[in-house]
Amino acid sequence: MEILKNIEKVRKNKKVKQTVIAEMLGVKQNTYSQYVTRSEDIPFGRLSQIADKLGVRVIDIITYPDEYVLKNAVCEECRKKDEIIEHLNDYIKTLKKKK
Repeated sequence: MEILKNIEKVRKNKKVKQTVIAEMLGVKQNTYSQYVTRSEDIPFGRLSQIADKLGVRVIDIITYPDEYVLKNAVCEECRKKDEIIEHLNDYIKTLKKKK
């Protein structure tokens, strides 16, 4: 399974030993090793925990070594909020100049 191989690639790339990641997960090293060497699917909850401990997103483990990037990920509501914030920042600058 590529995902299991990718977990190990990410771990090695981050120079984290299996014993350290196992300790972070609250399991023994051999238990962690079984997670990443077995032939069946890893439960999403465990994959999510491992990704969190390695400081990456699950999607980045799945797509490793590429980082998954959402195209046009900013929603319309977020854009509107950003515009409001930008206008408020401009207004604050104007007020500061008047002082």
